[in-house]
Amino acid sequence: MPRGDKRRGEFSGMQPGELYRSIRLSADQGPVETALVKKKVTKFVSFCKWVNSHFSSLGKGGKFSKENREAVDFLDWNLMPEELAAASKFCLFLTILTGIAATAVIMVTPLSEMLSPSFGPALVPVYVFLPFIIAALAITNVVQRYPVSAANLEKTRALTYVPEIIGYMIMSMKLVPNLEKAIEFSAEHGSGKIAEDFKRLIWDVQLGVYNTMSEALDDLAYRWGRFSDEFKHALMKIRASILETTEAKRYQLLDSTMVSILDSIKNKMEQYARDLSQPSVLLFYMGVLLPLILIIILPVGSAFSGQPMATPLVLISIYNIAIPLVTFLFARDVISRRPPTQEIPRIPDDFPGLPKKNTMRLGKSTLDLRFVVLIVAVAGLGASYFISAEGLPPRSILGEEGFQLIPRDKTAAIVLAREGKPANYFDNDGPFAQELVARLGEEQGLALFNAERTKFFMKPENDVTPYVMVFGVLLTGSCCVAIFIYYKNIYKRKMQLNILSMESEFKDSLYILASRLGENRPVEEALKHTKKFLPDFQVSQRIFGRTVENIELLGMPLEAAVFDANYGSMKHLPSKTIQTGMRIMVDSVRLGVNVAARTLISLSLQLSNNEKVNRTLKTLISDTTSMMKTMAVFISPVVLGITTALQKVVMLTLSTIQSSNVDKTLDALDSTGVGNTVQIATITEGFSIDALQFDAMVKPWQFLVIVALYVIELVIIMVYFTTKIEEDNKLLYAINLAKALPVSVAVFLVSVIVSGMVVGGFFG
Repeated sequence: MPRGDKRRGEFSGMQPGELYRSIRLSADQGPVETALVKKKVTKFVSFCKWVNSHFSSLGKGGKFSKENREAVDFLDWNLMPEELAAASKFCLFLTILTGIAATAVIMVTPLSEMLSPSFGPALVPVYVFLPFIIAALAITNVVQRYPVSAANLEKTRALTYVPEIIGYMIMSMKLVPNLEKAIEFSAEHGSGKIAEDFKRLIWDVQLGVYNTMSEALDDLAYRWGRFSDEFKHALMKIRASILETTEAKRYQLLDSTMVSILDSIKNKMEQYARDLSQPSVLLFYMGVLLPLILIIILPVGSAFSGQPMATPLVLISIYNIAIPLVTFLFARDVISRRPPTQEIPRIPDDFPGLPKKNTMRLGKSTLDLRFVVLIVAVAGLGASYFISAEGLPPRSILGEEGFQLIPRDKTAAIVLAREGKPANYFDNDGPFAQELVARLGEEQGLALFNAERTKFFMKPENDVTPYVMVFGVLLTGSCCVAIFIYYKNIYKRKMQLNILSMESEFKDSLYILASRLGENRPVEEALKHTKKFLPDFQVSQRIFGRTVENIELLGMPLEAAVFDANYGSMKHLPSKTIQTGMRIMVDSVRLGVNVAARTLISLSLQLSNNEKVNRTLKTLISDTTSMMKTMAVFISPVVLGITTALQKVVMLTLSTIQSSNVDKTLDALDSTGVGNTVQIATITEGFSIDALQFDAMVKPWQFLVIVALYVIELVIIMVYFTTKIEEDNKLLYAINLAKALPVSVAVFLVSVIVSGMVVGGFFG
C-alpha cells in the first residue's frame, strides 16, 4: 500500500474539527497532556452559595425575576433563586446590625459628646444610624440586580468581541468553507464570553447535546440575540454562506457580513457618544454647582432653624464623603457602559528596560523616588512655615514698614493691636464678653459677643486665615503626590506606547509578509524580506528579525523561534494582538505558504477593522472628553475657589444681622435700667438666629481646607472619568492625574486669592 494511501486511511475516520486541531501538533512538542478542568466560579456566585449553605432559612421561597432568570442563563451561572435571595437578605441584615452596633458604641462612649456640638444630642443616633440604613438598601439592590448588571456588562463588551470573533470566522470560512473548523478557529484565537461559548458549543456537539454544529450555532445565535442582535444576524449569514454555490458569492456574503457588523458597531458607538452629554452635565451639576448652592443654603438654614447644618463635621461629611462618593459611583456607572475597543498591553514591574521599583532616572544615574519626594516635602513644608511666619522678603530683615511680595499670615494679636484692642479682647473670658454678659445676661450676651467676633474677623482686613501655610501645604502635598505617581508610571507608559506603536505597525507588516508568502517563498525568506522592506518598523527588527536569527543561528523550528520561553521573539512582548497574529501565522504556515498568505491578508484586514473601531470611538467622544478635562483642571477649581469667598460673604451677612442692634440694645439698657427685663426681651426678640449654632459654624480656614480637599477628590474622579472614557488604561490614568493635580490645585489657590480680593474690595 502506498505511503500516501496509508496516511489517508489513518485520517479518513476523523472529524474536520479533529483534523484542524492536529495542525498545532509537531514532533518537537512531544505528547500533549489533557485534563478535565473545573469550571471557574465567579466570586459573586461563590458568595451566594456560601451564604445559603450557612443561612439557608434566608433563601426560602426565593424566586428569580424574568430579567434575573435570563441573565443567569445567559451567563451560564450555577446559581439558584434561593441562593440569590439568601445573599441579598444577608447583606441587608448584616448592614443594619452593623449600624445598630456602631450607634450603640458611639452612644456609650465619649464619641457621643464629641458629636453632640455638630449634630445636637438628640440627633446623634439618627445621623449615625441613617447612613447604615441607606447603605443597607443600596447594597441589597446591588446584590439583587447583580446578574442583570453582569449580563449588561457582557453585552457592552460584545461590541468589541463580536467584530473580532466574526472576523476570525470569516477568515476561516474564506480558507475552507467548514463551519466546525471556523468555530474552532474563532474559539481558539478569540476572547471574551463569546469565545468561551464557542468552546462549550464544540464540547456540546461532541457530547451529542446537539445533532449538528449548525443546530448548535442557531441556538447560540438566538441566545445572544437578546443582547446583541447584530451578532445573531452575522452568525446566520455565515451559516448561509455555506449554501452558496460559488466561491465568489460566498466571499461576497462574508464581506457584507463584516461590513454590516462594523456599521452596527459604529452606530452603537455614535449613540453612546451622544448619550455621554447628559452624564457629563450631571457630573458638572453634582461636582461643581451643588457645592456652590449648599454653601449658601447650609449656613442660612443652620442659623435660622437651629439645626447643625454648617458645622465642620457636617460639611466634611457632605463635601468630602457624600458628594465625592455619589459622583464617583455615577461616573463609574457611566464608564461601565463604555464599549471596550482595545486590550491595552499590561507592563509588569520586571519588564526589561524599566528602572528598579521606586526609583527614577536623573540623567545616567538613578535616585530613590521616595527620597526625592521626602526632600520635596521637607523643603516645601519648611518654606511654607517660614513664609507664613516671616513673609517674603522676611519681616525680620525689612522691619515692620518694609514692602513684602508675599505678606506673612495675620494673627489675631496683630489684627487686634492694629485696631487698638487688647490681645484678649475677643477671648471667651475677655473684657468684651464679660461686659455683654453683665449687661444682657449670659444667653443674649454670648450671642451678641459671638456675632461681633465673627463680624470683626470676617472683614477682609481682619482675616486671620493662615493662607500662606494652607496654600503651601496644599501645593507641597499635590506636588509630592504628582511626582511619586508620575515617575512610578512614566517608564511603564513609555514601554506601553512602544508596544502600541508595534501593534499599529503589525497590520501593515502582515500585508508585506503575506505578499511574499503568496509568491511561494519560504517563511524564513518572507520574514527576511519584510524586515528589509520595512527597516524603520520596530516590529520588523524586534519580531521578524529575531525570529529569523533563531531559525538560522539556533536551528529552531518556526514555532519555537517565535514562542520559546527563553529565546523566542515574543518573549517580553505583552501584546495580545501580536501574540494572536503570530500564532495564526505559525499555525497557517503548516497548511502551506499559500494558505498562510491568504490567512495573513485576512488578519491584516481584521486588524485594520479593529483599528477603525478604536479610532471611531475616540473621535466621537473627543469633544466630551476635552470639555471634561477643561472642567476638571480649570473650571471646577475656579468655581470652588469662589465658594470660599462666598462663604465669608454669607457668614459676614449673618453676623451683621445678629449684631446689628448691639449698640441700640446697649443704649436702651442705659436708659431703661438693667432690671427692666420686659423691655430687654422686647428689644432683643428680633435676634432670631440661634447663637449656639452660629458659633458652631465652620470657620473660614476650616472651610478652605474642606473645599481644597474636595477639589483634590473631584480632580481624581474627573480625571478617572475622562481617562476611562477614552480607554481602559491604568497607566494613562496615573499619568493624567499626576499632570492635572498640581495644576488644578494651583488654579484653585489663585481663584481663592482673586475672589478674596474682589470680596475685600466690595466690602472695603
